[in-house]
Amino acid sequence: MISESFLETIHAIQQRATRVEHEAAELRQQVARMAELLASPASVVARYVIEGEIYEITQSDVDAVKAEMVKPAAEEALYELAVVKKMAKTLRERPLELQNEHFFKTVEAIRAAAVADGTAIESESEAAIDD
Repeated sequence: MISESFLETIHAIQQRATRVEHEAAELRQQVARMAELLASPASVVARYVIEGEIYEITQSDVDAVKAEMVKPAAEEALYELAVVKKMAKTLRERPLELQNEHFFKTVEAIRAAAVADGTAIESESEAAIDD
């Protein structure tokens, strides 16, 4: 016949196995939730339309910029820096011809704005007239 202590040991082991099975089930649920979070795209915290292109900024983009800052910055500044970084990355992925075209268009737009607000002259002949 089986001794009483042996039956108690078997019962204790069964209880422990049940607890371990429950813990394993909880861990599987947690792993499934984490996998779902990682598989889904990061939530967009800001969306910018610049020159006809849409740039979506996630909280991780903003956090990455914040981590690089030496001094604290306003939240709006962090968002703008994040979109600038995303724009730069997008531009770097384009062919060199398109990069150059974008560069020259930007320089021309800056020059035109400077002429319009009087901080630059339109041509060298204007400089000669002022002398």
